[in-house]
Amino acid sequence: MIRAGTLLNMDMTSLGAALREGWDWWTGELAQMVPDRWKARPQSLTGPVAIFDADGVLHYDGAAPYPAEPGARRRLIHVMLPDGVVIATRTLLPRLAQRDLARVVSLELDRLLPFPPGVAIAAARPLPGADGAQNGRVPTLVAAMPIARAAALLETAREAGVEPLSLSWQSPDVDGVTLDLLPALVASGQIVPRRDGRRFWWGMVAALFVINLGVMIWRDVAATNAFAEEVAASQATSTAARALAGRIAQEAGLRKALVAERDAHDPLALLALTTVTLPEGAWVQRFTWTPKTLRLTGYKAAGSDIQSALRRTGRFASIQTSVSDPTAESGGGQPFDLSATLGLTPAKEGQ
Repeated sequence: MIRAGTLLNMDMTSLGAALREGWDWWTGELAQMVPDRWKARPQSLTGPVAIFDADGVLHYDGAAPYPAEPGARRRLIHVMLPDGVVIATRTLLPRLAQRDLARVVSLELDRLLPFPPGVAIAAARPLPGADGAQNGRVPTLVAAMPIARAAALLETAREAGVEPLSLSWQSPDVDGVTLDLLPALVASGQIVPRRDGRRFWWGMVAALFVINLGVMIWRDVAATNAFAEEVAASQATSTAARALAGRIAQEAGLRKALVAERDAHDPLALLALTTVTLPEGAWVQRFTWTPKTLRLTGYKAAGSDIQSALRRTGRFASIQTSVSDPTAESGGGQPFDLSATLGLTPAKEGQ
């Protein structure tokens, strides 16, 4: 664990290296958590490849490249090491992640191969088909070479205008097994590692994607909050509008009831109806009205049927002849005195 005081005392180069190492460790641990069936199988080298011969001469496209001009940009290609500079062996090692396996090999290299401590670099890889572990150990191929020799070959390639993507060694005994010694050479500190800008740009892409996603979420949350505020602000207005609409509906119902009550008990309308209904030659001497009853007293022509005329209007529940207060006969016709009970609504026009 790096303390806070150590981080504050670091220069930018050391701090960048520490951050890069921490990033590599974290991504390596995440990769180790991926199930084996989801991991891609190791593939052979693809793209252009430069090859060192036994004399240490680099060949590319079948010929030795010319020395690169100063300041010229190097080509990024894979470099194959000759068989004579690498010593390999097979051994049983624990099944570990690639980073942990490289650390174990570097610690036990002097026991596995005839190199003194600190003078060689090594790479290791479990052999294909080594699924049956023995006591937690699997057959592993280990290859090593002197650090000085590897650094010299790397500088030779750089002088020829080639920046190695890998220093690979292919096993002549096991088909399809290739070991890359470049990470071990970089970890030894003998060379300046190549600055790979791809990680930076991919990191920028990931950071921009995360920022874009965050901005989209923030805008969505802000729009939802603004809509909620608008709803809350209009809630009082809508409540008042609903209350006003309720009062208007109540007032309209009351007005309708009043109009119906007036039509049913309006004396002027009843008087007009009676005037039109009475047969010709009849005239009313006394018109007595209450909200529920009507009394008509007057004279009629001989043979006129006032009761039938009033029943045809449909406004009266019952009509009776009153004899309590008889009217004196006169030369104007026969007297009549009727009492009617109001119980029916007036017939609508057209019915």
